[in-house]
Amino acid sequence: MKIRTKFIISLILLVLLPAIFTLFITNNFFSENLDFVHFFDTYYDIFNNFSEISSEFETYVTPYSNSPDYFLTDDFKQYAYENFNTAFLSVEVYDNNILTFTTYSDEINHLNWIERQLFKRLSSDQPMVKYSLMHQHYETLTSGTIDIKLIIDSSRLELAYKVFEKVFFILYGAFNLLLLAILLSWISNPIKRAIKRLTYTTNEIRRGNLSARLSYEDEDDFFDLAKSVESMRESLELSVEKQHRLEIEKKELIANISHDLRTPITSIRGYVQGLKDGVARTEETQREYLETIESKTYMIESLLNDLLDITRYDTNTIKLNKQVVNLKDFLMDCVDELESDVTKIGGKLSLHFIIKDTQIEVDPEKLMRVFINIIENSIKYRSDQPLEVVILANQDDDGVFINVSDNGIGVKEEDLSKIFDRFFRSDKSRNLDIMGSGIGLSICREIIVAHGGKINAFGNDSNGLTLSIRLKAHENK
Repeated sequence: MKIRTKFIISLILLVLLPAIFTLFITNNFFSENLDFVHFFDTYYDIFNNFSEISSEFETYVTPYSNSPDYFLTDDFKQYAYENFNTAFLSVEVYDNNILTFTTYSDEINHLNWIERQLFKRLSSDQPMVKYSLMHQHYETLTSGTIDIKLIIDSSRLELAYKVFEKVFFILYGAFNLLLLAILLSWISNPIKRAIKRLTYTTNEIRRGNLSARLSYEDEDDFFDLAKSVESMRESLELSVEKQHRLEIEKKELIANISHDLRTPITSIRGYVQGLKDGVARTEETQREYLETIESKTYMIESLLNDLLDITRYDTNTIKLNKQVVNLKDFLMDCVDELESDVTKIGGKLSLHFIIKDTQIEVDPEKLMRVFINIIENSIKYRSDQPLEVVILANQDDDGVFINVSDNGIGVKEEDLSKIFDRFFRSDKSRNLDIMGSGIGLSICREIIVAHGGKINAFGNDSNGLTLSIRLKAHENK
């Protein structure tokens, strides 16, 4: 629940509940429930029921009007004690104007400590005032006169009201303090818990523990903050993992490049030394040496280009210069660009269309690089059979897809999911007759993903490799 909602509810309760409490108290609602506050019940019963009490007393004494001597008996005294012996009511019996019996007592029983202290403090300044609620006078033939009085002690009644008032405000204050404490706890405890959880997580992040998840499901004011902190933690965790992975890849790159450079450099050095020492005496041998040196130089150049590429495509910050191009025209340009490389090694590159005039929005230069890398890969990993590369383009409801298939040596099924990883090479022996550092296909994937597409690999019927590229078709608006 939102903090603002809790404050509104709290303000309503702080106004409403004390008003209800006051209403219940002033209407004697708690007379049966708060019997430990004796003046509540007694005060209200007497103050609001004078007529009823008088009527009850009169009903009892009337039958004895012809025998008033009864009021001097123990039976009457017992009845008076049992029914009219309270802090405010008393029964007095006078025989010939002499007080012979009263239920009045100087001590008030059954008061709790607070009432007793308040009563003592207030009674010191309270004058004693009594008046008769009912007075019955009887004449007898033998004993003279008998008077029966039902007395109200108005001073004690006034004291009872004052004590009631004091106790009421004490209870009212205690009730409000308790209510306020409960509401403050209701508002503050979730805030303290939320801050504690957020503080713990941020401290763990500060210490470098990025695996400390922040699980926060309470949809309150801290929910968005907790969500942002958790998103930040996940981003930092991914960033650190990626940085760690890049560090490993860079170390592997340096190791791979160093390993791959050592052999051609050693070979070049040997052939140069042979030329200097005059080992190659004939023109044909010298040409052969120079062609080998040139070949090894191209190999070094290829490795250095791979190193430049991995730097360029290192952080998923590929900037695309997108243009709307005709897919068929683009693929024909790719074939024109790459066909000579395939035919030079005795292979064949062909293009098949099942599309007409499909438009795609791409960066032509970057997408051309994808096909260059794929065709170069097919050339590197060709089999003993003449190389055949087939490019097939089609379109469906999900966009366009382009399959590039060859009849090369293929890739083991367990390695198909790895060939787009950086530095992966299926030739574990790192045979330098197959040049490359293993980043060509990873660059292809990054370019295709940057275009919002997908690239996958699978084996084909020619025991070679098929790479399937899927891109979105451009819709003319």
